[in-house]
Amino acid sequence: MAGPSAAGRFATTEADLDVSEADRFAAELAALNAEYRAKLALRLAALDVLAMELAVGQPDADRLNDLRRELHTIAGSAKTFGLPAVTDAARAAERFVDPWCDSGRRPGAAEWAEFKTLLTALREAAKSDA
Repeated sequence: MAGPSAAGRFATTEADLDVSEADRFAAELAALNAEYRAKLALRLAALDVLAMELAVGQPDADRLNDLRRELHTIAGSAKTFGLPAVTDAARAAERFVDPWCDSGRRPGAAEWAEFKTLLTALREAAKSDA
């Protein structure tokens, strides 16, 4: 038995059922996208805190790798959610920290300043892709 369609009438054809399913799927995707964008702002704030802690504290290879991993995750997930500017900015920041992680050396003040610029670009990309 057919159920009510988006227009409030009962679906009588397979095409009517497909439209209803497509509408529901589109709404679910939109909700997931909105949730991702809301959580992205929190993730970016956490990245800022982590970067600041690393910049003023002792070198910590595990925390540097956490920073790289989070940037990598954001780059991949942003692409999934159709945020190409966020993907590009996160990848640029990830590539910037790769040598620190690979060598285990502590970044200098100038490098942290440049990295801070990359994080700013990442936040701006998140705003522009919104």
